Amino acid sequence: MKLIIRGVINIQLLFRRSFLLLFFVSFYSYSQFYHGLDVGITMTNATFAVDRSNEPSSAIGFSVGYMAERELNDRIFVRVGVNFNRRSFKAVSRRGVYKTNENWGTDVVEVPLNLGYYLNYNRRNFQFFVDAGLNIGYHNRAITKNDTETIYLDIGKDADVKRLSFGSNIGAGLLVKKRVKLRLNYYHGLTNIMNTPNDTWKNSTFSVSINYFLREKEVY
Repeated sequence: MKLIIRGVINIQLLFRRSFLLLFFVSFYSYSQFYHGLDVGITMTNATFAVDRSNEPSSAIGFSVGYMAERELNDRIFVRVGVNFNRRSFKAVSRRGVYKTNENWGTDVVEVPLNLGYYLNYNRRNFQFFVDAGLNIGYHNRAITKNDTETIYLDIGKDADVKRLSFGSNIGAGLLVKKRVKLRLNYYHGLTNIMNTPNDTWKNSTFSVSINYFLREKEVY
């Protein structure tokens, strides 16, 4: 089976091979590989103008997934993950003198890849860190709704919303007791996910998350 079938990326196969790669890396260098759960609350706004809908404002969402880190040395690490992210924000639609409040949102499976740096690697109980990188997202739902109806937008090459999107990440936080990370992250969408002419939709998301490693990080 190929990763690309008739020009469309086979995401399930890509994720499966990514997981197998992470497994073999962890087996080969177990002492420097850490993985676990990633759960967070998000707040999304957007650069947004679709038809008569604009004036975006922030709304709350959530993310949940798996993350893994591979230490390159005492200070530098690589972070990769697979996350389900529900992003939503508010907008206003104006038709003449009538104003309608709307909610817009996407469900997206994302694969972030970041390079990180521990600021005080020799602390046994608390370690501050920063990281930054890129991610790719696969949209499986996009909606807009108001008080009277919910509209599911078509997703795909010739549909309303693009299937794939790309973005950048920057994060910072604290490793606590060698097993839990408290992490702040900012995501900036680089892709206009709308296919329709003259429409713009780029998400920007702040998140607060807790990462729980399945084994303790070794600190010397």
